[in-house]
Amino acid sequence: MTIQKRQLNNRRQSRQNIFSWRALSVFFSAACIVSGIVYLVNMNDLIVKGFVLKDLKSQASLLSQENQDLQAKSLTLQSYAVLSPRMQNLNMVSVDDVAYFAPQESTVAKK
Repeated sequence: MTIQKRQLNNRRQSRQNIFSWRALSVFFSAACIVSGIVYLVNMNDLIVKGFVLKDLKSQASLLSQENQDLQAKSLTLQSYAVLSPRMQNLNMVSVDDVAYFAPQESTVAKK
């Protein structure tokens, strides 16, 4: 009878040991799966942000090029060669002699 009790106790202890190892392996498996999912989600987010950043950089370079083109066009429209014929069509009187007034010596009252 005591031998059977010992055998039963040994079996219960071995079952408890197996259960703890089994629970530990299930926990680690679940942790690996969860960490893998988190890793995949983060990598997907980084990849999407990379594509968005690439698109924004290309957009910025296009806008910079367009800005340079508009500045060049503005400079050509402001040039003397373009403005001179326009001024002739306005029927303005040209100035031949310009006289500058020089101020006389200033006097300051002394006390």
